[in-house]
Amino acid sequence: MDQPSLKLPATGAPPPRYARVRAAIETIAASPQAPSLESLAQAAGQSPSHFQRSFVQLAGISPKELSQALSLDRAKQALQAAAPVLGASLDAGLSGPSRLHDLFLSLEGLTPGEFKAAGAGLVVQWTCFESLLGPVFLAATPRGVLRMAFLPGVQSDGDGDAGPALAEARAALPAARWVRDDGALAELAAEVQRRLSGAAPQRPIGLLMSGSPLRLQVWRALLAIPPGRICSYSQLAQAVGAPRAVRAVASCVAANAIAYLIPCHRVIRASAQFGEYRWGPQTKRVLLGLELARHAP
Repeated sequence: MDQPSLKLPATGAPPPRYARVRAAIETIAASPQAPSLESLAQAAGQSPSHFQRSFVQLAGISPKELSQALSLDRAKQALQAAAPVLGASLDAGLSGPSRLHDLFLSLEGLTPGEFKAAGAGLVVQWTCFESLLGPVFLAATPRGVLRMAFLPGVQSDGDGDAGPALAEARAALPAARWVRDDGALAELAAEVQRRLSGAAPQRPIGLLMSGSPLRLQVWRALLAIPPGRICSYSQLAQAVGAPRAVRAVASCVAANAIAYLIPCHRVIRASAQFGEYRWGPQTKRVLLGLELARHAP
């Protein structure tokens, strides 16, 4: 079995436009009151009009729209509207092939034999790339994405701290061959970048998961939640036919290893509080704010 080094090759610092807009998004998400456009622009070293254009180009919304979407009232309204939307999606079979086709996504499970063999014979390529929400770790086989994680920080090489993400991914399939290949995954990374920025899908993405039947059912149900919609854990449990197994369903949500593409960030507490997130509560708050603003009714 190959033992790849965790030392990351230098890729350069994040592009200034990403860094400026990302810093503004973090400021907005952390502020109890909406910061002014002037203050955000001043921190970015740009004029208000120039900064506004840059923000909209990358995020698909304005700073003001993001601030408004992060309010508790907005989350409560979205949660109240969630049950009929999720129920209709599942009742119409939209968590099956038709819905996944619309999203340019396909979900496949590892076979029991592959999982038992700890990934023996699998070649897994991985990469790190910049996004609107910071560095991202991505691991995939020709059949689909195995792992996607938002990295916790930015190092001088721009890759963030990918070591723990790679170690966690390898631990799940220790017999697989793990190879860093930025070039091979460049188109896939670009597609993820587009989606995170609010652009429509341009190419399909396969998802390759391993889990119990309940986990796979919950993850498919998550794919039925449209962007800009949210649901509570109890609503999700009802949707998958396990209304008394809220805790079990919540554990399935937490076990999701593919950030954003399987949108576990769209499940929040019944109180409308956004709650915890595997990749940090602030990341979840930003993801929800961006989607709620982009898909405002």
